[in-house]
Amino acid sequence: MSGMVIVKAIWRILGFTFPLPLGVILAALTWLHFDKESAIRHAVNERVTEMVAGAEIAALEAQLEAEKQIAAARGAAASEANRRLSVEIVARTNLAARLAAIQTENEILSDDLDDLLSRPVDRDCAVDAAVLDRLRGR
Repeated sequence: MSGMVIVKAIWRILGFTFPLPLGVILAALTWLHFDKESAIRHAVNERVTEMVAGAEIAALEAQLEAEKQIAAARGAAASEANRRLSVEIVARTNLAARLAAIQTENEILSDDLDDLLSRPVDRDCAVDAAVLDRLRGR
């Protein structure tokens, strides 16, 4: 009888610890164990897997599309930068050529001025005939 007393004591402790009867808990655990193998559970798991995979594919496609747009924008920006660089190079070349031409013309005019200043001026006329002819030719 002492074995029966021990079982009753254990049952009282378990009944006090778990407000649900122990049989209900064991039945729920057994149902969960066997439910893993059921066709319905298997179909639900497959559908959940398909939905998750579909969502992941959609997210990856959206990411790929965004990366394509970023790459296209970067390509357009690089093309624009190259175009601006070539325009700047042409402008600098033209400016250098114009500057050289202006410097050459300035040197020629300076030489002409030095030449004019080195010639004596007639007392009667402020401009001599050679200078007057050159001025008319221009």
